Amino acid sequence: MPKIAIVTDSSACLPAELIRAHQITIVPLAFLFDGDPHDDGSLNSRDFYALLRASRRFPTTASPAPAAFVEALRQAAQTAEAALCITLPSTFSGTYNSALTAIELAQQELPGFPIHVVDSHCLAMCHGFAVLAAARAAEKGASIEATEAVVRDVATRSYLIGALDTLRYLAKSGRVPMVVHWATSLLQIKPILAAKGEDVQAIERVRTMPRALSRLLSHVAERLDGQRPLHMAVMHADAPAAAGDLTDAIRRRFDPDELLVTEFTSVMGAHTGPGFVGVAFFSGEPPGRDPDAVSVEPAQASHSGLEEDVRKLESSLSDVPPPASSGLALVLVSGLPGSGKSYFSQELTKRYQLAHLNSDVLRRALFPRPTHGAAESTRLFAAVHALVERLLSRGVGVVLDATNLKEEHRRPLYDIAERAGAVLVIVQTEAPPEVARHRLEARARGQDSEDASEATVAVYDRMRREAEPIERPHIRVDTSKDLEPALQEVLRRLGSGSERLAR
Repeated sequence: MPKIAIVTDSSACLPAELIRAHQITIVPLAFLFDGDPHDDGSLNSRDFYALLRASRRFPTTASPAPAAFVEALRQAAQTAEAALCITLPSTFSGTYNSALTAIELAQQELPGFPIHVVDSHCLAMCHGFAVLAAARAAEKGASIEATEAVVRDVATRSYLIGALDTLRYLAKSGRVPMVVHWATSLLQIKPILAAKGEDVQAIERVRTMPRALSRLLSHVAERLDGQRPLHMAVMHADAPAAAGDLTDAIRRRFDPDELLVTEFTSVMGAHTGPGFVGVAFFSGEPPGRDPDAVSVEPAQASHSGLEEDVRKLESSLSDVPPPASSGLALVLVSGLPGSGKSYFSQELTKRYQLAHLNSDVLRRALFPRPTHGAAESTRLFAAVHALVERLLSRGVGVVLDATNLKEEHRRPLYDIAERAGAVLVIVQTEAPPEVARHRLEARARGQDSEDASEATVAVYDRMRREAEPIERPHIRVDTSKDLEPALQEVLRRLGSGSERLAR
């Protein structure tokens, strides 16, 4: 056993023989199918896809509970000197935050056992290649810091190109609008997707799967830089014949130094649906031959960096209520700039004991001169989500006041509420466009000095185009009208415990 135990989640989709050979510990994600809970991998692929095709209901997926990570770390501590946990991106799942919570619990039980957690920021076998590179570096005697550097290096250089047989399952999961699935199914279109890190884009649409596989190879060739060794992995979701054809074509055309074939787990296949075929790849040698000579820069999403961010955010909170004796709640207030999110949240906290987390205020606490760039926002919301989970674990209810305009940004918060056993109430604030624009213009003139938001009318117009419908049941509030009916509806859903404040 290497001195560093490698722990990851099942979305890495690593072949079973490599998991065994490198003694990698897999913590399974979970899914709920027709009311029955399952761990990822508990159903064989034949049974799972038969159920998926036959069922009218889409399986609900969930991140692992912190207890599952704690048990994995407990086992790792028996044979290793440290553990490195590598998870799928926090923007797609609550798994990263679940692992962070597990570390807090495990370190009480395992004092002196170093545990690091890294957000891979990539998907499927791109994530898997990062895990595999970490395991190989650990086997060569790399320090935990150098092993982290290997993970980040491989994750940064990995690409994924894949072809979907249908958009039906992505539409059911809320990741693309159902109307897009309807249009593509009528035309028998096979979308080709490309992923670099967390950025997933549709890059081409063709009419047949053979044509999709041919174009897939062309897109791979365009992204290769000629470096060696070349590592490639063919992935599929209940499409062994197409995967076999793709494997043969890759071997002939690219002659990779490493070529793996792996089938998606149930959780991954639930989102792509049967028929998906793709390839993950990276080239060049990861910095593992002399691993301790690697120059290690601070990881944006490393455990120590995130912990510092969470502490900074928590110390900026001015009014945190005591733990709830009953009725633990997470209220998500989502809406466009100028829609009245903060005012509604403030009015709610006057009626119910909740910690008010305003994303604009927290951004300034973490970044005194915010740029509002993508990397900054990723770091901010990783810390915000971890803070939400920490407060809930202490029994403190939370109202999170943030735009959260896409379902992929809201979904990790759904998982956090479920793990904490908290009542989840989702509120969508709205205002007529002319009202929202007037508010933003007044804010720009300094007439609303108490509002921390820096959003402009141009930002409002852009976000309005990008906003996605909330898939879960929620309360819609027009803040240009009387708020009291909506506030009372939120209170009704929260219950009538002692946390309800007298007015």
